[in-house]
Amino acid sequence: MARTGSGHPRTFLRALFGHGRMARACVLAVALLTFNGLSASASIGWCRSDPVLKIEDALADVFVSIPSSAVPEVTGPTQFVITTPAGVSEAVLLASPGFGYGETVTFQESKALKANRKGIELQIAVFLPATSNTTPVLVEFAPRVIGVLSPVSAKGTTNHWIFFETRL
Repeated sequence: MARTGSGHPRTFLRALFGHGRMARACVLAVALLTFNGLSASASIGWCRSDPVLKIEDALADVFVSIPSSAVPEVTGPTQFVITTPAGVSEAVLLASPGFGYGETVTFQESKALKANRKGIELQIAVFLPATSNTTPVLVEFAPRVIGVLSPVSAKGTTNHWIFFETRL
C-alpha cells in the first residue's frame, strides 16, 4: 500500500497547496478582491473643491468635500475665512470652480494668533450654501508635501460655518 503522507498537517498543506504557490495565489486573490471592494465603495462618493493658499513661504490646500449626489444642492460660492497672526503674508494662488459657483477667500488678522518657531497659528472657517441644511461637509487643511498625507480636518453640514484651528 502506498503512503501519501505522514499525516502531519504541514505535509498535508504542502501537498494541497504545492509548497506555498497556491497559498500565495489565494492570498493575492483575496487581497485584490478586498482592495477592489474597498475602492468601489469609496468611489460612491465625494466631490472636492480646494483653493491653494500661500501663507508666508508655505503652500497649503483647504479641501472641502461633499457627497457627489449633493452637488446640485449647492446654491452659491464656497466661503473661506482664513485668520492669521498680524503681519503674516497670505495669498490665494489658485481658486477652483468650487461646486459650480466658485470660491470666496477672505483673509483676516488676529493679534491673538502667534507666528513663531513652532509654526504659524491659523483659524479656518468654511461655509457652503445649499438647499439642504443636513448635507455632510468635510473640510481638510493640508500643507503641501507632508500635510497632504495627514491633513487636519473638521466635519459639519451645509449652511453652517465649520471652524477649526491648526498650525502651519
